Amino acid sequence: MWPHPLLPKEPVYPYGIIPVHEYLEKHSNEEYDRPFIIYYGKIFTYGEINDYSNRFANLLLSKGFKRNDRVAVLLPNTPQLYIAYFGTFKTGGILAFLNPFLKEIELEYYLREVKPKVLVVIDTIYDLITDVCKKLNINPLILVTSYNEVLPRNLEIPLHPSMTSKSSGDFFKELEKYQNSKPNISVNIEDYATMHFTSGTSGLPKGVIHKHRGITYKAACFYTYHHAHLLLDSNFKTFNDFLNYVYSNETVLIFIPLFWIMGHDLGLAYSTFSGAKVILLTRWDIEAVLKAIEKYKVTTIYGPFDIYYELVNYKNIGDYNLRSLRTCTGTSFNKTITRELRAKFRELTGCTLREHAYGLTESHSTCTITGGFHKDDMDILRAEKVGGVFCGIPMPGTQIRIVDETGKDSKFGEIVIKSPDLTDGYFNNPTETEKSFKNGWFYTGDIGFIDEDGFLYFMGRKKYMIKVSGVSVSPDFIEYIISKHPAVEKVGVIGVSDEEKGQVPIAFVKLRYNITESELLEWCKRNMAWYNVPKRIIILPSLPLTESGKVRREELIKIYNEIYNK
Repeated sequence: MWPHPLLPKEPVYPYGIIPVHEYLEKHSNEEYDRPFIIYYGKIFTYGEINDYSNRFANLLLSKGFKRNDRVAVLLPNTPQLYIAYFGTFKTGGILAFLNPFLKEIELEYYLREVKPKVLVVIDTIYDLITDVCKKLNINPLILVTSYNEVLPRNLEIPLHPSMTSKSSGDFFKELEKYQNSKPNISVNIEDYATMHFTSGTSGLPKGVIHKHRGITYKAACFYTYHHAHLLLDSNFKTFNDFLNYVYSNETVLIFIPLFWIMGHDLGLAYSTFSGAKVILLTRWDIEAVLKAIEKYKVTTIYGPFDIYYELVNYKNIGDYNLRSLRTCTGTSFNKTITRELRAKFRELTGCTLREHAYGLTESHSTCTITGGFHKDDMDILRAEKVGGVFCGIPMPGTQIRIVDETGKDSKFGEIVIKSPDLTDGYFNNPTETEKSFKNGWFYTGDIGFIDEDGFLYFMGRKKYMIKVSGVSVSPDFIEYIISKHPAVEKVGVIGVSDEEKGQVPIAFVKLRYNITESELLEWCKRNMAWYNVPKRIIILPSLPLTESGKVRREELIKIYNEIYNK
């Protein structure tokens, strides 16, 4: 099935297949003063972001930065992240996205993996960053910035309470020392561009490097297919007429982290590619979101379905005009889309809410088309019948198969994928690469089903990865951190269901000497990002092990169930 006859069978590239920073340059040259980012009321134009990114690139080159060198950004959602992103690309470098909420032990691991030449960090974590660099005996250039550098004097949207600064910042003062002309560096569409990290079931988080071609391909897929549902009840004569309608006022609200792969694809790549306006918020806050939608006439949002439940049930929702919304998608993490949620949301906004797509860090966030299959709630009804999440049909250029345990094609089994934006493998990790990448196909570890009409359904995870409030959490990484505690001799981690967060980690430990659960939990809170902190740490005299000495998670699940059944 195909959503609509006008929808093309190949992605549209308005300026051709070129790196996304060249799309920034095209928009800047055509309309320098077009608003690109609005940050709590402060406007950054396409021309300004292009100029600042040129300055950032020239700064890097003046410090000896070379092709394929890496810049690691530890920034919340800020305009500075856009500048570092495009500026790194203009040198032929690779931008590594790291979570600015990481703690010391976590940072040690990631910085060992990335080996950055340059770090761009928010000022509140500068002391932590310098301590970790000293510990690792590395000496990258560290550029520090703050919220104070980019917030307007007169705020149009309320700030999130976490948005504090320790300094006035000197990021932009530093940039002003360098020319705003584009460096004379040739960047090829096949060059490497970004580095994200994904969680796995065995081993630690793995680096995923994507090429410019993959980023541009996925941006073109968004541009062409993300709004397909709007065609169903329209009278457009040509697809170009439809594109002109959508992109005359496309305004994207971003509150999910830009360092997530979905945040990158929607807030950075697609928005730049399409020439959209980005309303950038540092974090989710319902009052800020509602005010932003009304004030800036937002057209597109994305988030886990939890936020949509919060919106429709908000006591003051009737005080806001949300009728500008037209493309609203979500992902089923803790909560899933229902006919009731869709009906309530449509009544408030006039917009049809839908599942976003199937996607992974390894192949970017959006591998399927779900727009246009909502007529009479067909997508939700089919998902209810199958018992999975409706994921639509593959994007043109992307192939998806279902295989059984022997690797043969099957209707039900593991989802395997091949696409133009699929990473080559895991960075400096041939063992894990060999396990998951075979003959150009990526074996996802997800269980899926394809029905008679070719619709894909996500049925669950083959892997042990834990989803905590929508964040992918590796039990191996939690084990790695807890094992650093001197009292812990052996540790194993599992995920269990949780009403509030969907899933939470539970840790089991064997101790070298006596320490209480509460003491261990306090240590975890000091040394882990919030989503990695176990809900419980269960102390046992011994842990079930395999012959090779690995913890048997299946046995830990049984032990947990026995404890809580009693």
